[in-house]
Amino acid sequence: MEINNLEDFNKEKERVNINNKKETNKTNKKTIKGVDSNVILILFGLVVGIIISGSFGIDLFGKNDNVFDIEKNVLENGGKTWVAFDDPIVMVNVVSDESCESCEYESVLDIIKTIVPTMDAVNVNFDSEEGKNLIDSFEIKTLPAFVFSSNVSGIKEYEKIGDVLIKNESGYILDAVKTGIPVGRNLGAPKTEDDDATKGSTDAEVIIIEFSDFECPYCNEAKNVLDEVLKSYPEQVRLVYKHFPLPPPEHENAQKAAEASQCANDQGKFWEMHDLMFEDQNKLTVSDLRNTAKKLELNIAEFNECLDSDKYAQKVYDDLDIGLNYGVRGAPAFFVNDQFLSGIMSIDEFKNVIDNELSK
Repeated sequence: MEINNLEDFNKEKERVNINNKKETNKTNKKTIKGVDSNVILILFGLVVGIIISGSFGIDLFGKNDNVFDIEKNVLENGGKTWVAFDDPIVMVNVVSDESCESCEYESVLDIIKTIVPTMDAVNVNFDSEEGKNLIDSFEIKTLPAFVFSSNVSGIKEYEKIGDVLIKNESGYILDAVKTGIPVGRNLGAPKTEDDDATKGSTDAEVIIIEFSDFECPYCNEAKNVLDEVLKSYPEQVRLVYKHFPLPPPEHENAQKAAEASQCANDQGKFWEMHDLMFEDQNKLTVSDLRNTAKKLELNIAEFNECLDSDKYAQKVYDDLDIGLNYGVRGAPAFFVNDQFLSGIMSIDEFKNVIDNELSK
């Protein structure tokens, strides 16, 4: 089942006069460890299609007369092999981790070859000098990554792949978010921002960045586990909250609930608002949010103005975008220092990771 909420999402962004539109895509629901089918990858903006099952994939497998022979490593078209094509030889550096079992990329290359038959792919290990240069140049955050030479724009079928390529001075990189390429491993963790809500020691050795959704029942379970983590490590752990709301129709109220938490944060009561919203996830309409603000004795006029003006809509969109670019594909998800964890984690699982970080 695919999410297709592009129209509603764009209407909402027009309503709040946000011009910096995010160009991502729709994708299939995925079950992540400990998370059911409602905890899925959220992709917004320009719908280009998923590399395997979206419109991109349909172009490749549905109406492509070219036949790729994997064993011969050539593309045959009208009795000609790829060397007879007019397209330039396109170099593709595949940045990956040789020790990463989940960083398989051959199937993606097979698909790319149906559009770029003159592709010459080279594996580049991420910790090599060349790999580090590519990571820095293209701001690569997840592996595997596919970097194309600049002459890819000269191939005949460029229109089939151009919308999922990001250009810089050195060439092009395949957009992992738009194409839905599975994440093999993450490279580092997102930065914390001044408007992120945090709690725990400011001198903590371990930073947990949480991506969460106020309308997600599994995020509620994660909240209870994180409360125990902070009690167990009062000086060693700091928690940073980032938003990853599922869009309508799955979660009708998640976006405004996220904005409401930031409005409460303006008055120093993010975590109080956070706790009350998770306490009763059936009360997240705008009217409910105003009532919750009253319970917390917030300045209601300021809170209402903040919520009605969509003051923090962009903040929520930005958090979501950050999560997607760092390989988050569902909520809850966590970065414990640089280590990525997806889905509901037990207190013991968190402790194992935290203790390992503290022992370094």
